[in-house]
This record gives sequence, structure tokens and C-alpha cells, in this order.
Amino acid sequence: MVAVTHQRSTEFFCWVITPDLAALTDGEIHATSQAALAAGRSLVQCSTGPQVDFSHCRLYQD
Repeated sequence: MVAVTHQRSTEFFCWVITPDLAALTDGEIHATSQAALAAGRSLVQCSTGPQVDFSHCRLYQD
């Protein structure tokens, strides 16, 4: 699942929720919701291809 959250009208964040219910983000602030959504989709596409190093991503869990 890909999600977008915002803080103010100019700061958007992408999130990818994994099947294990872990939340990943690229840690970037995006200027538009569309840009954040595209970044989230890129994370998903990368994860379905060859092994990718996600060490640059931040992992959030409750």
C-alpha cells in the first residue's frame, strides 16, 4: 500500500506499508502530493525487482 501524508500545504511525505505492516518512507519532503505518490510507487517497484538496499529508508513501527 502506498500512502501520502502532508504537513502544511507544501510538504508531502510518501509511505509504503508492507504486508508485515511495517511503514517505510524515503525520508524526503516532496513539493506535491503527486510527487510523493510517485516516490512511493518507485519504492514499491524497486522492492519487486532485484534485491535492493533499503538502508537509506526509515522504518517506522509501533
